[in-house]
Amino acid sequence: MKKLLLTLLSTTITTTTLTTVVSCETDKHFGGIYLITDSGKVDDKSFNQSTYEAGTEFTKEILGIDKKIGYIQPDSTAPKTMKRAYKSARSNGAKTLLLPGFHHAMPSEGEHNGAKIMHGYGSTIILDSNSAAENEVGVVFRGDVSGFYAGMSSIIWSLKNENYSNNTISLGSYGGVSNSGSVDNFIVGFLASIEVYNEFKSDEAFLDTFGIDHDVAKKVTVRKAQNEYPKSKDDTTWFSNSFLIGQSKLVLDNLTDKSKSVKPNIIMPVAGPETSDAISYDQSWKVIGVDTNQAESYGKDAENRFITSAEKDLKNAAIVSLAHTPEWINNEEYPDILKNVSEKYSDKIQLTKEVKKEDGTTAFIDVDIAQNETWIGGDVWVNGTMSAGGANLLEEEIAEKVKTYFSSKALTEASKSLFSKYINKIIPSLGTIIANDVVVDYAKTITSNMTTETMIKNK
Repeated sequence: MKKLLLTLLSTTITTTTLTTVVSCETDKHFGGIYLITDSGKVDDKSFNQSTYEAGTEFTKEILGIDKKIGYIQPDSTAPKTMKRAYKSARSNGAKTLLLPGFHHAMPSEGEHNGAKIMHGYGSTIILDSNSAAENEVGVVFRGDVSGFYAGMSSIIWSLKNENYSNNTISLGSYGGVSNSGSVDNFIVGFLASIEVYNEFKSDEAFLDTFGIDHDVAKKVTVRKAQNEYPKSKDDTTWFSNSFLIGQSKLVLDNLTDKSKSVKPNIIMPVAGPETSDAISYDQSWKVIGVDTNQAESYGKDAENRFITSAEKDLKNAAIVSLAHTPEWINNEEYPDILKNVSEKYSDKIQLTKEVKKEDGTTAFIDVDIAQNETWIGGDVWVNGTMSAGGANLLEEEIAEKVKTYFSSKALTEASKSLFSKYINKIIPSLGTIIANDVVVDYAKTITSNMTTETMIKNK
């Protein structure tokens, strides 16, 4: 595979190699917002790059400043290194830190120190983690919803386009470092799509909705690639134990080892830039990207390889969250921030937040991004989606049918159950939620919330 293009660094700011501290060239970038990368680079075609682009879109489209935001790329996630990065951004005049990825919150790594260091100076937006401070916005992504949509869409596309071997569609997935709320949940939703499809494959109306040949549905088996579920959160049949490009060979070897797996027809790496490893490892399988529309990012390096991507709405989430920090919501220098954001992004994103009811239970309610209130000290939850059209093999028409047939309500209920039952309370003893009981529970929650009336309406 061709080397990936490294384009974003050429016009930005000067860096060094220790903690990769950004120089104070304020004429070349907007220093009010800084991105601190998460275990990777700002051009990683994934989490960091999407967040960097979001911050820059905010400065250009909302503030009207034709500059990119500042960024710092720590050379490790060790606590001292991360602290130096946060302090450097603060010293360079940052009012708000964009912190993409859970490494900013993990013990013995970021440890939520970004918000502590910015206390009294500004706020932080941590993307993919709960808020841990009164000056921090937590953005939590329902990646399991994205994983389900991507899995179901890929099954349907494969049945319609003969993407199977020996009458079997094998769906493989692996994570980088196990994390229940940011990695493992993607895979749970992805695997649950297999369970739900197998529940519906004999339903003629379902098959007709998506134009699936009835005989093909009868003869083709859909299954997960790995024979067993993970034995631990370090199981190398499921985790590469890294988020660095070139580090997933062992897990890919295991996915093609006949004693451990049925070689995938479809593979979904939940491992940041390690998507490149999967693309180049085997030219025969189709790929599902994660976090962003990776088919567009990889371009000709992966032409006709991506069915879809399990997208987190990173860019829109970062932009609307910036507008709801104290530094920007009622900024006298830029008085139209909230107005501009609500006009341009209200129809692009769906958010909820968890509130406590009078009886002590909690419920999720919709969030209105036009409302003049800060989000610091709490979390907003962002629903997932999947990519279609453009460089993706999945057609937009099928994607819309999937999202209509499997309603956001049913998937949100499954996601809420996953977080409240497992991620926030009881993680199975093996240390990962990628387990049979969890996957089956997720699938059953979806189907139980799809009433006969709803399904008839969606057909």
